[in-house]
Amino acid sequence: MLARIFSLAASFLVVAGIAGCRQIIVAEVLQQPLGKKIYLKQNIWYENPKDISCLNIQKGKILNFGTEVEPVKATDYSLSFKTKDGKKFTIDYDYSLIMLPMEGYIKQIFTLKNRAELTKGMKPKHIKLILAGKVKRGLTKAQVILGCGTPAACRTPSTLNSTWIYWLNEDSVYRVVFRRGKVNVLIDINDDPEKTKRTKK
Repeated sequence: MLARIFSLAASFLVVAGIAGCRQIIVAEVLQQPLGKKIYLKQNIWYENPKDISCLNIQKGKILNFGTEVEPVKATDYSLSFKTKDGKKFTIDYDYSLIMLPMEGYIKQIFTLKNRAELTKGMKPKHIKLILAGKVKRGLTKAQVILGCGTPAACRTPSTLNSTWIYWLNEDSVYRVVFRRGKVNVLIDINDDPEKTKRTKK
């Protein structure tokens, strides 16, 4: 009987391991037509291209939205892709932070639209700000997502909320407060309440 229990437990672990390491086909998730290219849907910050946080922590270099990419590998725990110059990037994915299956996350950061299509109708000065990863008063929610990404659901449960939270580093965040669908104020949040800054730029 004991041997049977161990056997069943071992079988369960094997099945769980297989499920956890499932391969996800990005082209299928995006319903990519033959010959259609894939682009970044948002800016991605990174210090180490091999270990990028899915929180999109805003430090280091920026890989701009609209950059053409080629998916390399996608599982429930990581997403790898490379740019046209062959440089490879890997995002460490944590469901507890984003609260979406990998398929949903793929749709957040990849698109079939190029930069011109993503910025159609936008003012040049706004495009310049977004490419630099800057948030300023007057930007729309869609523009903030291009520049900073969709805020992590662990701190911003819905993009319908009037306040979104983004990470400056592992221990520091700031709030983007919207009014009537546009950025109204930015609030830097620190451990010391006296150092909290409010800006209306």
